[in-house]
Amino acid sequence: CETIGIRRTLAMTSEYTPPKVWVHEKKGDNEFANINAPVSGSRFDKELPVGKHALQLYSYGTPNGAKVTILLEELLAIGVKEAEYD
Repeated sequence: CETIGIRRTLAMTSEYTPPKVWVHEKKGDNEFANINAPVSGSRFDKELPVGKHALQLYSYGTPNGAKVTILLEELLAIGVKEAEYD
């Protein structure tokens, strides 16, 4: 138990200073080691297609994307014409 107390003290007193610019270094020779890049937002600029309806749904097949699609389809099913989307 005394060793645990020493480790905690050392961990709490050591200071971490994050770098000004963080760079993701791809490491590992495993083919799946680098598939989860820690970035967010657009990876490239691209002109998105625009349809004829006021709502334009750009989504992947993720759970949240599916929820939005289901919501719009259910609104259309009960006759809400404003829920038409491309």
